Amino acid sequence: MSHRSLAVMALGIGILVAGCQQPADPNGRAAANPEKYTRDRSLCQGQVDEYMHSRRRIDDASAGTFANDTDRSGRDGLSNQMANYSDSRNADKFMASCMEARGWPQAQKSWWQKIGG
Repeated sequence: MSHRSLAVMALGIGILVAGCQQPADPNGRAAANPEKYTRDRSLCQGQVDEYMHSRRRIDDASAGTFANDTDRSGRDGLSNQMANYSDSRNADKFMASCMEARGWPQAQKSWWQKIGG
């Protein structure tokens, strides 16, 4: 093998190993200032709860308008489960976004963690 191909292989292995390492604890600052972290988290949780509540009211009103007879008789459990899962994922995203806006960076997930749940 040539020196160039060995260098490319070493670079590839280095990138692979660096990509597999877990990021440092982004909330390590929370230990340094727990009161501010708790206050910011509480404020963000209130904002997320309010937003999700209003979003759920709008979604329920829309679903009630376009519901057919099978929906009204309670045979649509799957759509409720899907809506609850979506709400949970969206609430997590909004919470992370709010905390980042307040100066608390969130841990970055690898691509396989983002799509897996």
